[in-house]
Amino acid sequence: MKTKLQTARLARGWSQAQLIDAMVDAAARLDTDLPAPSSLKAQISMFENGRRVPGQSYQTLFCEVYEASRAELGFALESAPSQLDSLPMLPMPQMVTPKASTQVLGYLKSIFVQHAQAEPLVGPRFLVPAVQGQVPLIEELCKEATGPHRDDVVRVGARYAEFLGWLHQDSGDSQSAMLWTNRALDYASELTDPTLSAYVFQRRSNIAAEAGQAGYAVGLANSALNEARKLPRQVRAVSLRARANAHALLGHADECWRTLDEARELADAGAGEGSDLASYCSVQYIDMEAATCALALGRPEEAVTTLKKSLSQWPAEQQRDKGLCFARLATGYALIEDIESAYNVAFEAAAIAQATGSARILAELGRVQRRLSRWSKLVEIAEFNRLLGTMRGN
Repeated sequence: MKTKLQTARLARGWSQAQLIDAMVDAAARLDTDLPAPSSLKAQISMFENGRRVPGQSYQTLFCEVYEASRAELGFALESAPSQLDSLPMLPMPQMVTPKASTQVLGYLKSIFVQHAQAEPLVGPRFLVPAVQGQVPLIEELCKEATGPHRDDVVRVGARYAEFLGWLHQDSGDSQSAMLWTNRALDYASELTDPTLSAYVFQRRSNIAAEAGQAGYAVGLANSALNEARKLPRQVRAVSLRARANAHALLGHADECWRTLDEARELADAGAGEGSDLASYCSVQYIDMEAATCALALGRPEEAVTTLKKSLSQWPAEQQRDKGLCFARLATGYALIEDIESAYNVAFEAAAIAQATGSARILAELGRVQRRLSRWSKLVEIAEFNRLLGTMRGN
């Protein structure tokens, strides 16, 4: 069972390394010394596992870091001594709560746009800490905002939470991905905005599908389309894509193809309509997802034809998705036993996976590797296997 201390960290989507960084900052504010990071990490693990009770000094630091009371973090009034307890502790500083304003919201929105533009090029590796760093400010604004700024603050919270969910999904952390996407839905539920709610529902569907929960994914995609007539065409298209993918995983070929045809028409008609939520949902994007469905339904030849056509027209700014497209094309080639094409395309995908840190590309390359295992004695396949081992840290 998770302790309240561990739950507090996971709720913020932090790794232990990120918590250590926050504790170092808090210790500087409180003029308190900390042990070396390696020793601190061991202490944190014991505190979070309930094997050791934090002393008063550590409790003060945790309360500062999480902006929570001792009771909220599960600390008793009397605690075991800590190696920090001999250090003098200063009074907790008075926290100044930021106020929602046009200027603060403009700052958060402009930073979000920059992150969103960078993400297809650089992937999640460098963006998770940067985006995560804005969350405490947004949470404070959401606590206090009233009046005309309230909806804007909540909308910003929803967008950041959904984006963090996506970054964690692309990093291969489905648990954190769903946690943040659920939080985005909590924010969206406060607003009377069927478009935002639909978009978040289809994102939840994507995460469920990748986690192997196809039936759940269908239900979430259906929820996204409950008010389909009110949605921009690109948002409808991307929600239909989620439904089609789930049907493909369930083996429902006819329903999958019908849904993809509708999604393709909407993506074509909606191009340039200005939907900032799903502007990436082009015909090429739907085609790539259709090829993924074809692979799931045992139609690799069709997938290869579709993916080759998509790659010939791929937008330059969508680098990470291009890598995923290469990886899926390599899977198709492997299934039809075109070994030379499979490993050539797989190396292209691996280069983009290394540059972006996309776990989704790496997972697809793992499927390619399994399909090529019969030819593992070939020099090129052996080199590909060594490359994947290095990328996985083996």
